[in-house]
Amino acid sequence: MRLWRYALAALVYDAVVFVVWLVIPIRAHALGATATQMGLLVTVHSVLYTLNSLAMGRLADRASKPLLALLGCAGAAAACLALRAADRLGLLFLGVPALALSASLFWPSVQGSIGSETPPARMERALGLFNVMWSVGKSLGFLSGGWLVARAGAEGTLMLAAALAVATATFYPWTPGPRAPRESLPAQDGHPAFRTMGYVANFAAYGVAAAFQTHFFAFLGSQGLGRSMDPRTFFGLFLGIVFAAQTVGFALLRRGAGWAYRRGRLYASQILMAAAAVALAVVRSDWAILAAAPALGLCLSFAYASSLYYSLHNAERHGKYSGVHEAVLGAGYFAVPLAGGALADRSGDPRAPYLLAAAAALGAVALEEAIYRRTSRSREKRSIAKSAPSSSPGCA
Repeated sequence: MRLWRYALAALVYDAVVFVVWLVIPIRAHALGATATQMGLLVTVHSVLYTLNSLAMGRLADRASKPLLALLGCAGAAAACLALRAADRLGLLFLGVPALALSASLFWPSVQGSIGSETPPARMERALGLFNVMWSVGKSLGFLSGGWLVARAGAEGTLMLAAALAVATATFYPWTPGPRAPRESLPAQDGHPAFRTMGYVANFAAYGVAAAFQTHFFAFLGSQGLGRSMDPRTFFGLFLGIVFAAQTVGFALLRRGAGWAYRRGRLYASQILMAAAAVALAVVRSDWAILAAAPALGLCLSFAYASSLYYSLHNAERHGKYSGVHEAVLGAGYFAVPLAGGALADRSGDPRAPYLLAAAAALGAVALEEAIYRRTSRSREKRSIAKSAPSSSPGCA
């Protein structure tokens, strides 16, 4: 029952956050933001989120996880109200930090709670449910955000989001739950490379997603795309399809078994993501864009599930590793859109953010394989050293 309450709170909270992140680029574009400034908006949020997640993850292992999560809900409501009052580009930059602090309080706390209250044998299914629910919330946020902005305006949409942020607190358990017993993990699940590989994959995957979230609305307008309906509705529909496909991916991973610790599958998902990013940068049809969107979401699900699973499938320090997982995701969210926006402004090519994102996904595959091989060599050397007979002190 507690797991379902965590999952429902994640759904509502993420719907709030991504209604807001649908509003931000639309409003920034209306206020005349350049591609670099669009990337900087995400950078301000993501740098603060990255740093705060590391600190809050460690704090969650020592302080009350429910209290930190509830403070995160209050922070999201405050961020909505601050962004509602922003009628100049500079004020958008001042409102975004509150959203970053909110998220860094909420996510390591709820993920750490699930990690400490769930036995390792049930972790895969528990995280599957959690991932499905927050991804449904993210999809609903994007799908409804464009529709709401087109009808109620940015101000009305942000007021509704603030009310939902407060409502999130009613779903969240207000007291800590009992810790689950920590049995030993299977030996094959202890390969030390996979946690780092999951972090690298998550960094690149959500960098790709952030490039589309940040720059794609302006790209559609510059290319005369997204005109088959209100452009804001089309942008929300595109992102909604991406994250609805991510939700389907999480559901499939929850039903399946044995997907973890298979690096070939992780690599294949990232290569497919790179291909989808390139395709979306070059197609010239609204319907082709919507048809290609699910590939991004399916690949996102595998990268995120891998990173979170490897972070929590350990005996202790769930808050710490949840914080690292979220911090790395946040770093991808600012690095790729910022670099892509700067490249687009310098080169004059509006496709630059998506081509750079594709290169980041392919580069991540190469880096992950290098990490795996180096770690495997180190383990082999240690194994040989342990098994080698030691020479007797009396023999020379």
